[in-house]
Amino acid sequence: MRDFFAYISTHWYVGLILLVLLVAAVLMWIKAVSSSQKNRAEREAIIAKLEKEKALRNEFRKLNENSFNIDDKEKLLFGVGANIQMFLEKQEDMNKAFDEMPEVKKFIYALNYVFEDSQDGELSKFFKANGQPLTGEAVKAVKEIIGGKFSEVFTALYNMTDDDVEDVSYDETKIAEYDKSFIEIMNSEKTEIFSKIAQYIKTNKSIFLG
Repeated sequence: MRDFFAYISTHWYVGLILLVLLVAAVLMWIKAVSSSQKNRAEREAIIAKLEKEKALRNEFRKLNENSFNIDDKEKLLFGVGANIQMFLEKQEDMNKAFDEMPEVKKFIYALNYVFEDSQDGELSKFFKANGQPLTGEAVKAVKEIIGGKFSEVFTALYNMTDDDVEDVSYDETKIAEYDKSFIEIMNSEKTEIFSKIAQYIKTNKSIFLG
């Protein structure tokens, strides 16, 4: 060991190289620990989300009068949406079953996906993840139930991303602007928006119970 330090003292560049390697090793270890913690946090978040969805499906598996009396308006939308999803999953032809549903159910099913897919603040993700007939029903639902600035932004995004709308070009910059507007709207009008949806569900509860 004494000879080693003596060698280092006369060959300073070797010590410098060893120091650089030590720092690199420490940085790699820190990065590995950080990555492990991040992956664990992501796994825990996914598990928590799945457990929440399972509990929601169990609670709304069979709708009754009490299902519509909850105060949590977001939960009401996602719960009724989950109920419709479970119904569709049992059908041999989900597309045919969707087409044959009352428009009231189509509206709520579509809105369920709108707010599910845009939970991170990007409304455009709904249109990137889905197509017709869901997006078309969503536009009609937003116009009829929510309206206002939300409907304007939603329709603009629909026109820009739907292949059947030929007179509007796809523009990433504008899409980013619409996503920003969506965040601003939700920050200021979220309570009102979900109140409108909840009221629509309660007004038409006989259709969901039927």
